[in-house]
Amino acid sequence: MTTVFTAREIAEAAVEKEMKRRDFYANVTKLSTNPEMTKLFEFLTAEEDRHVATFVKLRDGVPVEEVRPEEYDADMEAYMDSVVEDRLYSKIGSEDFVQKAIDAKDVFRLAIALEKDAILFFWEFLPYVNDKDKEVVKTLMDEEKGHIRMLWKLKQELGQ
Repeated sequence: MTTVFTAREIAEAAVEKEMKRRDFYANVTKLSTNPEMTKLFEFLTAEEDRHVATFVKLRDGVPVEEVRPEEYDADMEAYMDSVVEDRLYSKIGSEDFVQKAIDAKDVFRLAIALEKDAILFFWEFLPYVNDKDKEVVKTLMDEEKGHIRMLWKLKQELGQ
């Protein structure tokens, strides 16, 4: 298969997605009126901020390459655009999130869904990068999987 994306481009997209998620949680923190939930949202904001730093470091460690096929299939372009679109963010506004997150179970369910969405995002790029760059994409996926494990553990610790 033709190489269409570079690891650096995907890592840059990862940084942008993490920043959106961090800003999303920061906004939810401001809207929350429940002190316990506010603490949880502050924690999630800080975790996403940490992830931004991790992904920036990964992105900056990957050389800049320009790899483009002569022709770019319109169907494939439309498909990848649909993958890149932030499905969950476009469906859940911060105000709705706070309303739906009446209890921590919903917060964890939605937070884990956002992490799964990120894994799917990276997974969809794998066929379109060269073998060397596949390792970088897999590293990004592993980071998100680690975040899911951390959220699941926190959920269990809180008895949710």
